[in-house]
Amino acid sequence: MTARDLFRLGGASGILGGFLMLLDVLLHVFVQDTLEPASFAGLPHEVWHLPGVVGLPLALVGLVAVYVGQAREVGRAGLWGFGLLVFGMTVGAIYSSVFHGIFLPAIEELQGGLFETLVENTTAAQFYRGVVVQGLGLGLGAVLFGLATIRARMFGAAPGWLFIAAALLAAANQVFPPGQLISRGLFAVAFVWFGLSLRRRWPLGVDA
Repeated sequence: MTARDLFRLGGASGILGGFLMLLDVLLHVFVQDTLEPASFAGLPHEVWHLPGVVGLPLALVGLVAVYVGQAREVGRAGLWGFGLLVFGMTVGAIYSSVFHGIFLPAIEELQGGLFETLVENTTAAQFYRGVVVQGLGLGLGAVLFGLATIRARMFGAAPGWLFIAAALLAAANQVFPPGQLISRGLFAVAFVWFGLSLRRRWPLGVDA
């Protein structure tokens, strides 16, 4: 695969993935995302999470293309940010798929309201998701990659600042509950921005 092919594929994937992630955010805004199985237009709880679950892998393809396009400019900070982001997004998608598609429906069938009782205390799963996935992967990874992108000046500063803002809002979700959804929306917009940039032109300095 040539660099041109990678940038075209990454651009299309970033745009589509970003829009699917935005759709996922809108569904969470307009559908009450309780701990009980919800429905939207007659669809079960696990189905209306599909846009987010499908959008994340597509966004990852776009992220790979973005990193390749500025790899020489972002240095070690960009590499670490890229690695942490890939880890956080991959594990986050798996966690969401298992949680919403398998675990939550099964436990609610076992006993209604049981899950709410279980999550009143901090569990290993909560710690793993909150600290490892969100804190290190999506938090630190997004900040490092965002700063590196701003410094590299290959795609403009805006998507880098969007990554940083998204990471900070996600970290503040305990004191500002809407921050989590806003954060996901900012990530989605950043991926669309990256995708459009990749489709519009290849980054300077890369032999396509």
